[in-house]
Amino acid sequence: MFKTFKHTWRYWYICTIIGLIVMYPNFVSDGQGWEFDKAYGVEIPVKYQIHGIDISRHNGLIDWKKINDDRVENNLIKFIIIKATEGTDLVDANFETNWASAKNAGFVRGAYHFYTTYTDPKLQALNFIINAKHEKGDFVPVLDFEKNGKTRAERKALSNNVKIWLETVEKYLGVKPIIYTNKPIFREYIKGKLDEYPIWISDYSSENLNNFDCKNLILWQHSATGKVPGIKADVDFNVFMGTPHKFQKFLL
Repeated sequence: MFKTFKHTWRYWYICTIIGLIVMYPNFVSDGQGWEFDKAYGVEIPVKYQIHGIDISRHNGLIDWKKINDDRVENNLIKFIIIKATEGTDLVDANFETNWASAKNAGFVRGAYHFYTTYTDPKLQALNFIINAKHEKGDFVPVLDFEKNGKTRAERKALSNNVKIWLETVEKYLGVKPIIYTNKPIFREYIKGKLDEYPIWISDYSSENLNNFDCKNLILWQHSATGKVPGIKADVDFNVFMGTPHKFQKFLL
């Protein structure tokens, strides 16, 4: 009887372990591991040390006191990348407030420009340069390039026009900007054409990016549904895919 009980116990133990593997693959399948962070309502890839968010006017008016209090309590969010401009003349309605507040709250801050495919790339770059107002210690500039051209002519010229924006900003600030994009745009317009630029990829479904063929991948936007005290709307969560030492190299 004891022998039978012992065998039964082992059977259910093995079944339980197998069940956990099936139910929670993110924790065991590749050694990278994910953990659900209750404070932010989002799964975090624990392999990486440096986490951050990105924001724009779409996140609404932000209570920066609550964000600062959260930073002191939880100390997970290290950087905030903020929308500055779009096209040739648009400035994000909340940029000035968000830009100053992020610095005052002690975060590493960065600014991004949303690229439009139908306006002059050099004028877009100037809009960003004039309004972003980068300072020493800020994160390097970012180009949000996630939209396809509307016409055949736009699509044909898109990679070259994006490069004009990148080179104009690089000439002014002295650093290569980062390109934020998604996998379809990366494959069609960036890979093999703009390989020298660091990449920030948006991918909410992959468990890891081990098989993503990009030698300059440095940021991963892994969720768009995070919750941050002080921000009413859902928030994009990101990880820097390198060491703290490497992170310092991406600061002005």
